[in-house]
Amino acid sequence: MFHILSFLCATLALVSTAQSTGVIVPLYAWPGTDAWTTVYESVAAHPSVPFYLIINPDTGPGATEYPDEPYINGISKLNSYPNAHVLGYTYTNHGTRAKSDVEKDIAAYAKWTNYAGKDISLAGVFFDLTPNGEDQSKLDYFQELSSTTKESGLNMVVFNPGAKILADVADWFAATDFIVEYENTYANWMALAPTEHLSKQGNDAKKAIILNQTPADASINTVVKLAKNMGLGAIYLTYDENYMGLSSVSKVAVAVSQRRKVKRKGYTGH
Repeated sequence: MFHILSFLCATLALVSTAQSTGVIVPLYAWPGTDAWTTVYESVAAHPSVPFYLIINPDTGPGATEYPDEPYINGISKLNSYPNAHVLGYTYTNHGTRAKSDVEKDIAAYAKWTNYAGKDISLAGVFFDLTPNGEDQSKLDYFQELSSTTKESGLNMVVFNPGAKILADVADWFAATDFIVEYENTYANWMALAPTEHLSKQGNDAKKAIILNQTPADASINTVVKLAKNMGLGAIYLTYDENYMGLSSVSKVAVAVSQRRKVKRKGYTGH
């Protein structure tokens, strides 16, 4: 009986890991003229898949107290879906941008919770251009930004070095909910074994990858299946490199939503 229970628990854990992978989308396209429609449709069609959607009104929140009306309408619509987690973009210039300026962006995003007309509250902040840990003097800067973000009521923190963390790996992952350890081309991803692109000290559920310049004939399903088998927390593939096109969102969402079959000793679980 013990062996049967152990087997079932292991099987369920594997299935759970496969289902936990989410879709992370740099949602940088202007939300007017139905540009985000494919995102709405994908989020609605796959309610069990978490979507992490990064909005960027003006290389950050912008100079006004609240975003323009198209963003207000778009964010509030995204917030109507329980599986959508909207993140506000800011940047750090690899830890050289004045921390006070980054904190102003955090405070501005936090204030959106107070908007009376619609729900434009954000789930968290996406910090772009973060370092890869090689310069160990930068860690305190980012630990403090993470604490400030969560103390402001923005509960999700994502760092984007776009490359694997090289030092103090455990400390970097402890300070965040996700780290984008790969943001580069599809060709570069395929050139090496996937594990070569990522840090090796676990934390797989907190790792995210973003592949750009994906060829039209590339197998998105194959890349997503591998990411799910690795237990990665989030993935995205896009055909362009500036993230203005969103035509791949539905394909990535379908691939992520597919339940992986677990086979062991003749048993197939779904």
